Amino acid sequence: MEIKLGKKRHTNGKISLYIEYNLEGIHRKEDIHLTLDRPDCEDIKKKNEDRLLLARQICAKREWEIIANFNRVELPYPHLLPFDFLDLFGDFTRNYKGKDINTVKATGKQLYQFAGEKSLPLKMIDATFCRNFYSFLKEHLRGNTPAGYFKKFSLCLNKCVEDHLIASNPAKEVKLISNNEFTKNILNSEEMQRIANLHYTSLHYREVWRAFLFACNTGLRWCDIYALRFSSVDIENGMLNLIQQKVKNHSSKAVLHLNLNKNALFLLKIYIGKPNEKVFQLPTYNYALRLLEHIVKDAGIDKHITFHCGRHSFITELIVYGADIKTAAELAGHSSIRHTEKYVHLVDRLKQKAVDSLPALIIKDF
Repeated sequence: MEIKLGKKRHTNGKISLYIEYNLEGIHRKEDIHLTLDRPDCEDIKKKNEDRLLLARQICAKREWEIIANFNRVELPYPHLLPFDFLDLFGDFTRNYKGKDINTVKATGKQLYQFAGEKSLPLKMIDATFCRNFYSFLKEHLRGNTPAGYFKKFSLCLNKCVEDHLIASNPAKEVKLISNNEFTKNILNSEEMQRIANLHYTSLHYREVWRAFLFACNTGLRWCDIYALRFSSVDIENGMLNLIQQKVKNHSSKAVLHLNLNKNALFLLKIYIGKPNEKVFQLPTYNYALRLLEHIVKDAGIDKHITFHCGRHSFITELIVYGADIKTAAELAGHSSIRHTEKYVHLVDRLKQKAVDSLPALIIKDF
């Protein structure tokens, strides 16, 4: 690791000062907005000396901040490390030597889309961010692709650890789910009711609350809810007609005709807009997940719940309350019952857990 003061001489005789970082392949320059003027007199020479001293102090301060961040030491003043994770991932991609470079590039595109910003400070990459990014990948990609992309994302964080930018990799706290596994983070009817009992006046909170409950009652994915317009809704006949974004190019079941229950209809009637208007006025996916995390906590639910858990909860509840597997598959928009079978296995486990939770009886011998 090398952090030093850099100088750039201009044609007018002035010199711009900046901090140069060289961290095992990571090269960065930080403009500290200090300039040395042409030393035409003693007063200017004195000012240049003061500015140069200040620049050296800033350089030393940055070095201490990086060391403190790596060792998880809280400094007695607020600080922001001059590292943007989007830039770091760009460096990681350019220096990547593996044959699966296209996977790394594709991961970067997903990361830019998820971040929704032109910059992403490294200090923002914590375990919650990593979990939300993985949820985003699962929402938009199929099969084992989300896990494959997330592993490349984690490799970049490992590089940050090697370069002493962070002390540990927060992505390691995220459990990756393979294609034949199924998340246990679903909500039952009682937990959904606790969320329904909440009341929010803030626009973003209210819309995220409304959209998530709608997902729990329709099984729609985030991408479909986000893009849903009133032209797809037939409130009079209680129907929803749309093309599922995730599978529109490769599934015969991409067009979904969904019967709406009274809960979904009520959530729609809270606000009625014009045909080309979006049904839900939602923020970015990342911000919506943060709000949903607060909503779940407000309901007293100790689970990590994402928007896709609403879909899982909907399908699971269908089977719990007696829907056959073919009906559940149709309502979920699955291309075959093979995708729905995992929910049947989950319900069987839930039933067994319910039976096992009955209190033990003390039975005397006859």
